[in-house]
Amino acid sequence: MKLSLAGRYTVVTGASAGLGMEIARHIARDHKGHLVLVARRKDRLEALAAELTAAHGVDVRCVTADMTRPEDVQRAFDDSTRDLDVAAAVLNAGVTYFGPALDLDEAAFAQMLATNVTSVVALTQRYLKLMVPRGNGAVMIVSSVAGTVPTTYQAAYSGTKAFLNNYGLAVSEELKGTGVSLTVFVPGGIATEMGERSGTARKFKKGDVGMMDADECARHAVRGMVHRDRFVIPGALNVLNDVMLRFVPRTVISGITARIYRDALPRG
Repeated sequence: MKLSLAGRYTVVTGASAGLGMEIARHIARDHKGHLVLVARRKDRLEALAAELTAAHGVDVRCVTADMTRPEDVQRAFDDSTRDLDVAAAVLNAGVTYFGPALDLDEAAFAQMLATNVTSVVALTQRYLKLMVPRGNGAVMIVSSVAGTVPTTYQAAYSGTKAFLNNYGLAVSEELKGTGVSLTVFVPGGIATEMGERSGTARKFKKGDVGMMDADECARHAVRGMVHRDRFVIPGALNVLNDVMLRFVPRTVISGITARIYRDALPRG
C-alpha cells in the first residue's frame, strides 16, 4: 500500500539546501504534506517554511540541530514527534570530503562519521520504534552511488555511504510484514551546494551528462518513498552504470574513479 503524506508530518533533515530543500518542496506541493525541517541554518529553514506555508497552505515546523551532536540528534527526534502525526522521516543530512585520503584529518572524519552514519542509525532506530508498533510509516535514508563503488578521492565519504546502503537494505528486510518501509535512495551526481563546497563542481557542473537537477532528483526520491521501494537509483544512466559496474573488478573501478576525479583536484 502506498504511503499517504497528506495532512501528516514528514521530517526532513538537511533541509536548508540542495536535495533536502527540494524534497520538502515536493512533499508540500505534490502531496499536501506538513513538514518538520531540520538543519543547522535557522534563517534558511525559516525562509523555506514561510515559502511552503504561503504557497501550499501546509504547516511547517523548524528544528535547528547539528547532526554531529548526540544531544541535537535526540532533540530533533523529540521536537519532531511531540504531539505530531509523523508519517515519514527523510534522513538526508550529510557531508562529504573531496581530496587525497591522507589529507583528511581525524576531526573532520569524526564529524563526517557522526553526520553520515551515527546520526542516521540513531534516528532510523528512533523513528522505526515509533512507527512499527502502530503498523504504518516510512523512513528514507539518502545515500549515494559513491557507496556502491570504491570512489577514489572520496574514500571516507564512499565508505560511509557503503555502510548506509548495506545497513538500509538489511533493516528494510527486517521490516517486512510490519506495515513500515525503509527506502535507501542512491543518487548520482546532483547540482547542489555540496559539490560547490567540496570542489567536485570544478569538473561536474549542472547540465553535464550524468548530473541531475536537484528538483528532478527529489521527485524520484519522494516517489520511491511513497511507493515503498527499497533501493532507488534515480536516472536511467545511473541505473545502467550500476548494472554494468557489477561485472567489473573493484580494483579496476577504483582506477576508473581515480581518473575521473583526478582532474577536479585543486591545483597547487
